[in-house]
Amino acid sequence: MNRYPDNWRLFALLLLSIMTIFVTDCSRSTDRTSVNADSKNEISRIISAAPSNTEIVIALGMGERLIAADRYSRDIQGMPADLPLIDFFYPDTEAIIGLEPDLILVNEINSFGVADNPFKLLGDLGIRVVQVPTSSSIEGIYSDIIMIADVLRVNERGEALVNLMRNEIESIAATRGEATERKRVYFEVSPEPTMVSFGQGAYLNEMIEIAGGENIFAEQKGWFSPAAEEIINRNPDIIFALAYPGEDPVPQIRNRGAFEGITAVRENQIYPIDADSASRPSQNIMLALREMIRVISPSL
Repeated sequence: MNRYPDNWRLFALLLLSIMTIFVTDCSRSTDRTSVNADSKNEISRIISAAPSNTEIVIALGMGERLIAADRYSRDIQGMPADLPLIDFFYPDTEAIIGLEPDLILVNEINSFGVADNPFKLLGDLGIRVVQVPTSSSIEGIYSDIIMIADVLRVNERGEALVNLMRNEIESIAATRGEATERKRVYFEVSPEPTMVSFGQGAYLNEMIEIAGGENIFAEQKGWFSPAAEEIINRNPDIIFALAYPGEDPVPQIRNRGAFEGITAVRENQIYPIDADSASRPSQNIMLALREMIRVISPSL
């Protein structure tokens, strides 16, 4: 049974597409270094309005302080049971005020395309609202973790979590070495009729390289819709596809008549990648990275 909202795929695509708009993480207006300076009160009642924020809060050992979260966070491991779930884009401000939060962690996507940002209203009412960037690079994700840890006053935990990620990635690179020939990878974020993939400026592109592969669209920038003919001409050795809840993308790709001559299809090298861990900029991208490594560099 699919426990996710019907528009889960649309949410994931929107999240990934917004990352294209903010491809230079270090140029954001959000001050990652001093977000803690304006509050001296105890932070014991937290609302997370984005699943990536929720995952980071839980990984920092602060999950028990969550009093509400967005509905896309409902199945995150470690979520306290029976938390109120708020609408990602159109939260009930009265209900949120009634919960008496000390802190609301929002994301750039919460206000994307919204004329009247409801979270700004909550901030104007005196509730502390901190906006976390929607990072498009692994370095940006590190900075987001450090920023949230700073807000929650668990800086050492944030640094430890980032160091774990860095050390694992460095270990992968050291073990992999410089391969003379890299597997060519096509990563499909969304299927037909409007296929979506990515090039530079996406952390998934970095992850393909870390795993030892080469993105067939590495010269592109951000997220785009490739033509089927271009995918066929570039003839990937491996095809990855985001696996959304309750869906298996592999048969759909395998059965595309036009793709039958592609090496990855002929050799049955089509693999699903968990959409939760791949599309949310948090420490859980490491889960998707490990899935990719098992296919591209199985000896690791």
